[in-house]
Amino acid sequence: MRSYRGLWLWLGGLALTLFAFLAAVAIAYFVKQAGYSLFLNGWMLGALICFLAAWTCFFGAVSGWPFPPGVKPEFPDIEVEIYGAGSLDTQHESGSGLTVPAALRSLHARFTNKAAGQSARLTVLLYLKLVPGSWGRVGEAVCPPPDWALPPSLGLTPISMPFDLPPGSTVSGHLVYEIPGYYLDKIDRPQNARLELWDHLTDKRMNVPAEIGVHDKSRMVPSRGGAEVLGPEYEIQPDQPTSPG
Repeated sequence: MRSYRGLWLWLGGLALTLFAFLAAVAIAYFVKQAGYSLFLNGWMLGALICFLAAWTCFFGAVSGWPFPPGVKPEFPDIEVEIYGAGSLDTQHESGSGLTVPAALRSLHARFTNKAAGQSARLTVLLYLKLVPGSWGRVGEAVCPPPDWALPPSLGLTPISMPFDLPPGSTVSGHLVYEIPGYYLDKIDRPQNARLELWDHLTDKRMNVPAEIGVHDKSRMVPSRGGAEVLGPEYEIQPDQPTSPG
């Protein structure tokens, strides 16, 4: 997230300077005029307001407030380069000790933060289009990263998520996702996939196509989060499966 610390400190210093000036004027009137109240006058009231404003600005600098306060910054200027993709069939040991098959989707990707003063903390999610109506109104399969150790023989270097991207930095490796088995025969062909970039610092999300190429911020589409929901014409029928959880 972009830092406005310097701006808040400058505003705080300006307010503190005004406080000193107004307080000095109030004291001067108090010394020169008999019966003049030191605290119950407009000059001292203005000085008090400036003092409170200075304290607020310094607090904002320490707390890392955006400017103006309450306004969330935009999604950071992230560039995504995908230069390899693949599908893998493997197996792993389940919690019960049984060996179960697993279908994996991998993308060799590089993420670069091109913003000058805004950090990012990203989680990248994969969504695969389903055959419309094959899973009721659920239009996409959400593919999570594997929660088990990948065999070294696969030759993958998975990116651990969420990952930090300070300004000007780059993170590269494999995005690895497991396709849930109950979706395997319902995925649309040819595969139509998207990546959802979720920045935890701004709590904003962007979509990019999960295809080889360079995708900068200008090609990204805002996302509301979650899988696509189809229209009511795809309501689940009694003989159709229901979505887990």
